[in-house]
Amino acid sequence: MPDLLLPTPPHPALQTTDPLAVAGYGGELLAAVERLIGAPAKTGAAAVLVAEMDNVRQAMQAHDGRRIRRSVGLWGRLLGRDVEAQVQAEQLAGQLDVCLLRADDGLQALQQELDRHQQQLARVEAAVAAIDVWAAAGEALPAPKEPVSQAALQRRLQHLRGLARLRQTEAGQLRLLHAQGVELIERYQRIRDVLLPLWRQQTLAQHAAGMPAALAKAAEAQARIVDEVMAMQARLR
Repeated sequence: MPDLLLPTPPHPALQTTDPLAVAGYGGELLAAVERLIGAPAKTGAAAVLVAEMDNVRQAMQAHDGRRIRRSVGLWGRLLGRDVEAQVQAEQLAGQLDVCLLRADDGLQALQQELDRHQQQLARVEAAVAAIDVWAAAGEALPAPKEPVSQAALQRRLQHLRGLARLRQTEAGQLRLLHAQGVELIERYQRIRDVLLPLWRQQTLAQHAAGMPAALAKAAEAQARIVDEVMAMQARLR
């Protein structure tokens, strides 16, 4: 990660008798902030992971035509969308392990993205702190005697405070993205490591012996997976 040290306010203090110096107060800092923060952190890995988990959800419905018909509604059935959904579910059921492999790749991409977001957050927080220090130092300066310099200094300080607020908003968005990503990862791991193996186990038992108890447990596991996937989709909205 780049050095988070940013320029400090001038010492000795800014000469407020120089209108040009006043108008450019903090310019060195703002240029350094732009170099430090750079382009916004990329996003998109979460959507890829959730899309693959929706494929898993559809694949699990391949043998549940009633659920598929309910999901498309009456109008959808009249338009034949239940048939299309059934065909798609059957195709995905044959590719379930492939979907999971792609989801694993999506998980790794999301984890890397979260690492980059954390690094970006550290840079943005360093920028906010530095801008606040410069603004406070400017507000502590003796008021310029010349009206032109007074107005220039006030504009410059307002500009600095405004930039600090914008960067604070950016930091808040990065924190939300991180929390969102952590929740998606936890839900995916719960599906991948607990619920899906349980569903597969109970489904095999159901087909082998036609056991009502296994059928109920498989349905319960499937319902929990559907709930988790829907919660993942809702988190992205």
